[in-house]
Amino acid sequence: MAENVEVISFLMGSNKTNGIIDWMNKNSDERYIYIVPNLSELEDTELHKSRILSIGFEVPTTDGEYENKRDDLYDKLCRGVSVAFTHALYRMLERKHLDKIKEKGYIITIDEEVNLIDKYDDASTADLVSLLNDGKVVVNEDDGLVVWVAEDKVTAPYLDKNHKHHKFYRHIINEYIYTSRCTKKNGEYTNVFMTSQLTKDLISCAKRLIIITYLFQGSVLDSFLRLKGFKAIKFTDVEFEEASLDDVVSRIKLLPYDKKLQKMKQSASWWKKASAEDVKAISNFIRRTATKSGFSSDEVMWTCSGTRVKGVGGKSVKNFVSPIGFTKDSNGDSLWIPCTMRATNKYAHKKLAIHCYDRYPHLSISTYLQDYGVKVDSDLYAISECLQWLFRSNVRFPNGEVTVAFGSKRMYDLFFRWTQGEFKDVF
Repeated sequence: MAENVEVISFLMGSNKTNGIIDWMNKNSDERYIYIVPNLSELEDTELHKSRILSIGFEVPTTDGEYENKRDDLYDKLCRGVSVAFTHALYRMLERKHLDKIKEKGYIITIDEEVNLIDKYDDASTADLVSLLNDGKVVVNEDDGLVVWVAEDKVTAPYLDKNHKHHKFYRHIINEYIYTSRCTKKNGEYTNVFMTSQLTKDLISCAKRLIIITYLFQGSVLDSFLRLKGFKAIKFTDVEFEEASLDDVVSRIKLLPYDKKLQKMKQSASWWKKASAEDVKAISNFIRRTATKSGFSSDEVMWTCSGTRVKGVGGKSVKNFVSPIGFTKDSNGDSLWIPCTMRATNKYAHKKLAIHCYDRYPHLSISTYLQDYGVKVDSDLYAISECLQWLFRSNVRFPNGEVTVAFGSKRMYDLFFRWTQGEFKDVF
């Protein structure tokens, strides 16, 4: 089964998706699993009906005899048909699915990076420390896996679904929780950062596994796979004609940086603590930029931390980013587009993109990976994430254009460096 991960890593607009679909059509004697970020991509008329279904792909549903897509998917895998589904369903696969994928010899293609490692928020670090101090769990020194070791009589209360730590306990015994190299100093644990991780068998079960992306080496997935012993190699079955960076850059107008925002870091931690004055300043920056651009509200998209967006952020947050005249479009849809948005044409009419988020890998993830020998390049990560978001806009089309503004000085500088060709793909 797959020991190497095959990577298609080219600039957006290089026709990667169509290229891989054509390849699957030409090699239709194989069994395929095609995984996309959003259900909307599968429902696209051209892709779904004309391309995917033409070689017998099926999409898991709840319309038939099964109440959930996971059971319907298992039925399709048992029949050996090619299937297409989302990242979310991929992350929910059970052992029986993986065994069937291996048995049938499926080739898996994943469109865009999928999270196999993430921050863990269902319990606090204090909860883990308490279990460590009580001797109910230990941490595997080789990979940070949290292991439940308490005797049955101690474990019994955690079996109750009403116990406040039942879910945490279930995640531990299912080998879902990993931690950084926490150490004990002066009787107290330090450097405790929890992550959730999915089994590497999601990768190794495939006959071949292919990832379609851009700047793969800047991704968390690349770091995670290297940690788990996989080698990334170039997918060579198809020759792709990479889009010209010069052409793309010529269709992007980068607005000068507004030095009034220079002291505002705009990282995730900054956004959590941002004052009412800071939030208002960002709102005014977005409104001012959008107004001066001459674009209608329908043509504008912007992003910042979701913690400061009304309807997204927590109830404890009092101050939200609300640029007057530029919160919603004429259909009532929000102009705030999450910075993690991927693989959709829904926003291809947007001609002004305002980015107010200084991106870093989550501290829990980067600390864990670094502790076990794999460092994430934070600059490559940031520019890769930024570009994925920006290419939801009109620039994704061959003749499309976009104007872009940055609230974060670091993100502005990284983007400018990208326009100068400083960030290169190795695949």
